[in-house]
Amino acid sequence: MLPLQPSTMTKKIPNLISTLGHPFLLLPLVLAWLTIRKLGFVAALPTLVAIFTCIVIMVVFLDFRKRKGQISNWDVSAQKERSSNIYQPILSLTFVAAATLFLLGQPFIGDTLFFGLLMTVCYAINAKIKISQHTVMAFYVSFLVLPVHVWAGLGLLIFAPMIGWSRVVLGRHKKEEVLLGAIVGTIFGLLHWWIFE
Repeated sequence: MLPLQPSTMTKKIPNLISTLGHPFLLLPLVLAWLTIRKLGFVAALPTLVAIFTCIVIMVVFLDFRKRKGQISNWDVSAQKERSSNIYQPILSLTFVAAATLFLLGQPFIGDTLFFGLLMTVCYAINAKIKISQHTVMAFYVSFLVLPVHVWAGLGLLIFAPMIGWSRVVLGRHKKEEVLLGAIVGTIFGLLHWWIFE
């Protein structure tokens, strides 16, 4: 039996997994579900608006940068492009979102600031090695879900390594970048569980 090599296997499945595990899709959907589950839809509306506004701003920003040729691709796979196109805007939006939640008397301010800490750590790591954000987020959200719904959390934990695998197969990351993403996402997920649950 031939080993599955990225050069010989179809990339449809890795592309699908990578798309489903994209942080701009996975993170807001999980956060929205957790928020609605905890508060109910009506009470969760301000938080939901904050979450999806941040995502829309990032998508529009990256689309603009891509059209101008200032980033090589939607994943911002070039390590040097990540600081000003991913980490700095996300950190700014995270602190604006936390301030907005505070002003609106919403919960999750601590959770939002904790996410900002996670992004700060990834930003620092990116100076040395291009950590896989897909993998960080996949493992992180798994541990956000686990204390709320065990089976959904376990499902995400099973899916998370597949996301990492897809990033390697697609040539977006090396194995060590994905492994580091899994470690950071797991550590911060467990810390979130310990602090906030």
